[in-house]
Amino acid sequence: MSSVPPPNSAIAELSSSLGEESARELVDMFLGNFPTVLGELSSGDREQRRRAAHSLKSSAHIVGASVLSGRMAELEARLTLPAGEVTADDLAATIAEFDRIAGAMRAFVRQAGA
Repeated sequence: MSSVPPPNSAIAELSSSLGEESARELVDMFLGNFPTVLGELSSGDREQRRRAAHSLKSSAHIVGASVLSGRMAELEARLTLPAGEVTADDLAATIAEFDRIAGAMRAFVRQAGA
């Protein structure tokens, strides 16, 4: 049995329904994909950035990162507007929120080899 419990109720539910190993894999994919999606948020045209915000919104929701998911929902909505853009403050806040939640998620994922 793992000594590091799921870091939130969404991951606990994933562990219960899919099994702990599959839940860890999903969390690991979320963590590993973040740098790519962050890069997509800061480059490309508005539609590419909107798709990146949508993707991060969905994956953050699945792993229980509700603040990050909500931030991406707002950004996605803004990017549907003709003047909608991603600002440096948006990127900084996104990184800060990811950093706030990532430690506990990494600890949960690392337990797979323990």
